[in-house]
Amino acid sequence: MLFEKKKIVAVDDSGIILKMLIKVLGDKYDLHAFSGGRRALQFLRDRTPDLIILDIDMPEINGYEMLKMIKEREHLQKVPVIFLTSNNDKNHVVKAVAGGAKDYVVKPIDEEILMDKVHAALQDAEANDAISWNDI
Repeated sequence: MLFEKKKIVAVDDSGIILKMLIKVLGDKYDLHAFSGGRRALQFLRDRTPDLIILDIDMPEINGYEMLKMIKEREHLQKVPVIFLTSNNDKNHVVKAVAGGAKDYVVKPIDEEILMDKVHAALQDAEANDAISWNDI
C-alpha cells in the first residue's frame, strides 16, 4: 500500500526561510512554499492541505489576517496552522493561539523543534479526524 505524503503550505516573505523549510520538510512532505499571502490564499482556494505554516510579519497580508481568512473558509477550518516568527513576545503567542493557531515556532529555527511540532500537529489532526461521535 502506498502512502501519500502529507501536504504542507508554507508562507514566509523571507526567501532564506522558505529555502530552509524546503530543505528540512521537502523530502518528507509535499511542501508548497509561497513568499506572499495573496498567492497562498489563491492556491488554497480549492485545496485543503494537511498543515499550514505562516510567518506573522509579512508585507501584503500579515499572519494574523491570513489566519483569520483561512479560518473563514469552511474547507480550511480544521487545518492546523503553525506560526513561524521572529517575535517571541508572550502577547503574540496568546494572540496567535486565540486566533486559532495550533503552535508557534520562533526564529531562528531549530530544525528538530520544527520537525517535532509539524509531526505533532499532523498527528493531532489525524487523530481528530479519526474520532467520530459514533465511536464514543
